[in-house]
Amino acid sequence: MARTTSPSSGNRNHTRGTAGSGLFSSGSWLMNIFTVVLRTLFWPLRRMTDLLLPAGEYDGLSPAVTEKASQQFVQYLKATLNNNNNGNNSSNLASDAFSTMGFGALQQETTTTQSLILVYLHSPIHRQATKLCQKIFNSSMLEYLDQNKDHIGGIRAIGASIHTSQGASLSFQLAASSFPCIALLQPPPSSTASNATSNNRNNPFKLVFKAEGPALQQMTSSQLFNLISATCQKHQMTVQEREARRLQQEQEAELRRQQDEEYQETLRLDQERARQKQEEKERQEQLQREIEEAEQKKIQEEQDRLERARALIRPEPSQGKSGTTRIRFQLPSGQKLERRFECDETIGALKAFLILHFAEEAAAQGGGDDLYIVKNISLSTNFPRKTYEDDSKSLEECDLVPQAVLMCQDLDA
Repeated sequence: MARTTSPSSGNRNHTRGTAGSGLFSSGSWLMNIFTVVLRTLFWPLRRMTDLLLPAGEYDGLSPAVTEKASQQFVQYLKATLNNNNNGNNSSNLASDAFSTMGFGALQQETTTTQSLILVYLHSPIHRQATKLCQKIFNSSMLEYLDQNKDHIGGIRAIGASIHTSQGASLSFQLAASSFPCIALLQPPPSSTASNATSNNRNNPFKLVFKAEGPALQQMTSSQLFNLISATCQKHQMTVQEREARRLQQEQEAELRRQQDEEYQETLRLDQERARQKQEEKERQEQLQREIEEAEQKKIQEEQDRLERARALIRPEPSQGKSGTTRIRFQLPSGQKLERRFECDETIGALKAFLILHFAEEAAAQGGGDDLYIVKNISLSTNFPRKTYEDDSKSLEECDLVPQAVLMCQDLDA
């Protein structure tokens, strides 16, 4: 029921406020001086009005004043029902069925609970006010209001005299032309209490039933009760359907969330497996590269070793040439090998000759990783026992001229 301002009017006001940024803008010092002058001139008139027409107990729309207006109606209703000899039961029902809070607070509460608001406006000076109040709010009506006030989608009742500010305000908002007036207001859809105030302002309560004056007087108690209960039942069905849709949407949203989480988890696991697989592939490739590099290095080292050995060997001198010696090698396999060398060649040249011999012998057998090749060689004589370790000494220095027999040992065996 709150009055709203249309966007177009708000835009016009905003436009005027912007256009008026000159002489009378809100921040202008001239406007401030003008406001002070007006307040000074009208202050005596305002004080005189307050003295001649003081504010009454029920004037204003503050929470405290509106609560007093609601409490006044409850007291009036209890007294009316007691005068009708209905006993204390109806009087107690009146206290339970009607709210004693202000209309604004009741709006916020019913927006949260999605309850209808039953508004009853009356004039206590009306000649049939008491009779009509007793007829409308009989025990059946009060019991119904009391039983449904705390239900989701139920009904809350509030009453006020039109001679109070709250009653006059409600009369204006309901466009009531005669009294008593009874109306049912439907709250706007709302899911949380935090947005109740903004909903009341932006999405006001909807008038779903109103009866007033002669039309209300001509209704019987049962007719009015049936109309109100039918309206409330229809509203409850709407609220239940809305709640069912909300729960379904929440369940669907939760299901989508769980599916998204499962999908994300599956995706994460797939990515983790793919990462591990890629890492394993890279590790195997790195290992293979290392093996190939080691193999290449081994081959290169062997080639370098053989090249160094070739560089130390001179061509075999011809038989009968002076300055030569004949060396017979006793190999680890028992094989005997003989070759002529120049006397100034070194022990290293003898070892280089044997290294090339063993390499050529392995190549002749087809090579292969499982074929053993003698690489580290030691040369010695049996009689006398002597080992030749200095590769730089010449054969002549080692007394291996003009001939000698050398035992070849495999140092890696």
